[in-house]
Amino acid sequence: MHDQNERDRVIDVMKQQGVSCSFHYVPLHSSPAGLRYGRTFGSMEITDNKTGNLLRLPLWPGLTGEEQNVVIDSLYNALQ
Repeated sequence: MHDQNERDRVIDVMKQQGVSCSFHYVPLHSSPAGLRYGRTFGSMEITDNKTGNLLRLPLWPGLTGEEQNVVIDSLYNALQ
């Protein structure tokens, strides 16, 4: 995915197919503790940009092969 709009579109398409995804990720330098205690050198532009591209797919130890295929097919369809 190239940007946050595309990521959000993929999440919507997958949701329509019954697969819930999320996009929660806060870079450490932007977290409350990072802002208070952290140190960065230079721009964190690349990290901040990539944050908007990340997608968390459903994943847990009990995920069956059939459920994995549903997630895979849904992602494939959403990226078309």
